Amino acid sequence: MTTAALTLRAAGATDPGRQRDVNEDRFHIDRDRGVFMVVDGVGGQAAGGRAADTALEMIRARLARETGAIADRIRDAITIANNEVHRQASARAEWRGMACVLTVAVVGDQRAVIGHVGDTRLYKLRAGAMQKITRDHSPVGEREDAGEIAEIDAMRHPRRNEVYRDVGSEPHEAGDADFVDVHDIPWEPDAALLLCSDGLTDLVPAATIQRAVARHAGDPNAVVRALVREANEAGGKDNVTVVYVEGEGFAAAPAPRRRPSRALLHAIGWLLIAGAATVAWRAAGYPVPDVVTSALGVSADNVVVVRPGESINAAIERAVPGTVILVEPGEYRERLTLTDHVRVVSRVPRGATLRLPGEAAEQDAAVIAVGVTNTELNGFRIIGDAATPLGTAILTRTASVRLVDLEITGAAMTAVDLGPGDDVTLLGSDVRDNPGVGLAVRAQAAPRIAHNTFARNGASEEAAAPMVIEPGARPVFEHNVFYGLDSFAGSLLDDAVRSRLKQDNVFPDVRPPSQAPRPGRGRGPAQ
Repeated sequence: MTTAALTLRAAGATDPGRQRDVNEDRFHIDRDRGVFMVVDGVGGQAAGGRAADTALEMIRARLARETGAIADRIRDAITIANNEVHRQASARAEWRGMACVLTVAVVGDQRAVIGHVGDTRLYKLRAGAMQKITRDHSPVGEREDAGEIAEIDAMRHPRRNEVYRDVGSEPHEAGDADFVDVHDIPWEPDAALLLCSDGLTDLVPAATIQRAVARHAGDPNAVVRALVREANEAGGKDNVTVVYVEGEGFAAAPAPRRRPSRALLHAIGWLLIAGAATVAWRAAGYPVPDVVTSALGVSADNVVVVRPGESINAAIERAVPGTVILVEPGEYRERLTLTDHVRVVSRVPRGATLRLPGEAAEQDAAVIAVGVTNTELNGFRIIGDAATPLGTAILTRTASVRLVDLEITGAAMTAVDLGPGDDVTLLGSDVRDNPGVGLAVRAQAAPRIAHNTFARNGASEEAAAPMVIEPGARPVFEHNVFYGLDSFAGSLLDDAVRSRLKQDNVFPDVRPPSQAPRPGRGRGPAQ
């Protein structure tokens, strides 16, 4: 549907995608009032669609009453919608758990005011640039927004669809600080806005989105059709909805010529590596292009590939500073001893599995980082079971190490044992189903522990608790999800650590369920 005005052009489209029978997305365009909205329902089948319909109607009705400042009206409208969805979900068993995520924009002569909850998105396009205005209320989205992981890694992350904030899961007041994000941005005649559900952004990179808009600028219907088509051609795994708004001067504005940024070159380089393009070039006898090596800061000779049947640790021992060791999917029976300035990366996230070799003792750690600087382990599964027992999965002491996107299960003693170090980070990992302690932070250690999930750890009689923080430790916990950590581990945590945990993390067992990943949008603890 296209609307026409002297200074504004807009269109919207929604599609169920190629893998869903039901479309729970909704959109709204009101050119007269300058109101544009995308809503993504949560709850499955009729419930998600019901939540989206209810939210859309409530927001439309409130915004039609032009009383109060625009930002206040938007907060009020989303809060009214939230409470009505919650009321309906509480009234009927088949609607229990329904909710939605949404983004709404009110566009005026010189300003655009945006209200946002969840992982729908709004981008502003102007002068050849595309800026993401909203922030994703999801663990993976936060990491992407913070620059901790690249867009391509976020798009394929197994926890991509978890959200910790939605519309409808619990009652809210309009003044609640941690509910509606409101942004007030300039609106120029040569600008455009793009609102979309995650059915687009989980499958189509931002650069592709920007190219599609530029190619069809001046024809909003063509823009939205092209973006829906891009999502479906990329797999169409979810409903996809797009609303596009442009000023009268957007299509006529010349795009400036710009050199690729360092960040873009870095992303291109890693995308090529992730696809094993480097391996193909070298195997064919061709040199790796300079754009890749310069983006990575390594030479072609410093990219080492390890395949099943080969030794990761042998590659580490031969590595020189700056080496990236790419490990192909498969199972590897060995212990790793990390070394300075070397990254060990599973080419497919969690595609490489590490188990202790048969001759290893129970007290041995599968991965050791002791006295090392600027090293990283990324994307591995570390597994213990009856056939291949595992005592400790990861042990660090006096190290500068990044542990990223790991899955650790079956450790009988300790899954992650972090000692003092200059820069120790555990990021975006799943530590679950370990009979021993899930996380131990030793005295004087000050690691950063962010965006992880801890579940069903410390079940054995020998385990002191699911988590142990020794006196004198100074861990920083940010945006983790802890299952089964009763009373925040009681006396094992001092008051300062307990206070920080309660403030910046989620405890689904003891906190309101709305702060856990929402049904239908997240899977909770990994299975």
